[in-house]
Amino acid sequence: MNSESYYKSIYTKKKNWSRFDLNVVKMITRLAEEFNARIVISSLWRFAMKKELAQELKASGLINFLHKDWQTPVLQPGHRGKEIKMWLDKHPDIVQYVILDDDSDILEEHLARFVKTEIHDGMQETHYYMAREILEDETLL
Repeated sequence: MNSESYYKSIYTKKKNWSRFDLNVVKMITRLAEEFNARIVISSLWRFAMKKELAQELKASGLINFLHKDWQTPVLQPGHRGKEIKMWLDKHPDIVQYVILDDDSDILEEHLARFVKTEIHDGMQETHYYMAREILEDETLL
């Protein structure tokens, strides 16, 4: 939802600046609408920046696309892939999903559904199309 280049491109000294890149918000919204998808958050924001996360989700409109169980469990030490697996194990009805992340600690069993973004540039249009391909691929069901 954000990146180094996004933060460098905005004036963060003004009040109420968006921590979510609005271009990325549009792509995520489009995916959610096109595939009737729900968002689950595995980001560090879910426990380290709860207040900011809540504000950004509401301001961006992404709050409307959250799954009712919208965050993965928190493990110590943290491991994104294991946290995602725990969430999916708790929700066996979820068979179609995509993982968008700039971290690489994803389990091998999830690699076919993983779109790796970059911390510097964040989610780009190519990542959006990769996510679409995964969500459209019926062989992954």
